[in-house]
Amino acid sequence: MTHAVTLTTPARRMPKVLRLNRTFAAGAALLGAIVALCVLAPLFVTTSTTDFVGIPLSAPSLTHPFGTDAFGRDVFIRTLVGGRLDLGVAFIGVVVPLLAGTVIGIASGLVAGSLLDRVVMRTVDAILAFPFNILILALAVVMGQTTSLWFLPAGVPGILVALFLTSWSVYARIARGETLALRQRDFLVAARVSGLSWWTIVRRHIFPNVLPATLTYGLSDAVLVIGVIAALPFLGAGVQPPTPEWGSIIYDGRSVLSEAPWVCLGPGVFIVCTGIAVRLMGQGSRVLSEGTK
Repeated sequence: MTHAVTLTTPARRMPKVLRLNRTFAAGAALLGAIVALCVLAPLFVTTSTTDFVGIPLSAPSLTHPFGTDAFGRDVFIRTLVGGRLDLGVAFIGVVVPLLAGTVIGIASGLVAGSLLDRVVMRTVDAILAFPFNILILALAVVMGQTTSLWFLPAGVPGILVALFLTSWSVYARIARGETLALRQRDFLVAARVSGLSWWTIVRRHIFPNVLPATLTYGLSDAVLVIGVIAALPFLGAGVQPPTPEWGSIIYDGRSVLSEAPWVCLGPGVFIVCTGIAVRLMGQGSRVLSEGTK
């Protein structure tokens, strides 16, 4: 009698994992709603973020859901437009360091113990030795607050460069550790024995197995990046006015917090909800990565 053996591959298990992983789905739905609101809503509104639309410090109403600020500007519109900038900067500020750090970490792990590996890891240690917020602030100030680039408003290029120069180090360390663990796995040894080139091995076997670990950290890092962007105006840096941004809106509303708390409440709620959404996705991604192993 013969028995049919069905092999369950990671690709076949993925739909089941996605169905069962309600945490990731909830976070993705919440983040998708925030992104859709920030991206699509301003397209249907003719009011500019700098227009005088009502009496300064008017309370929330049907016309102005988040009220108006000290200059009579609609806080709701400014929050949505500022969300596009915050989410866009956070996305670029995570994806670029993630990809660069993953590649550098894999290269370092493949030549562990060599001069290249020692140089990379000492550089990583030097970057991680400094407090992240202080390092970002110093680099953003050095880059200048009036520098604009293409469609990026003043202050944003400095933030992105600061993130690029610092954030890659954590991803490189994670990728190096994962690569060192993979080097001794049976499937990788078999790939080397079969005569596959190192480029093919990295592309087919190492990079796909290292990427889930760096992606999981990247989701958590996105929360930190958004927090840093929002905190920079309180430190005298960040996106320059009149460009709206969640942190700068809260910073402008601090002086009228007692009489008009809605100026800070709107963007504050968006920051908290975005952090919760990304955090849920980060927790859920661990289940996804385990389900594909």
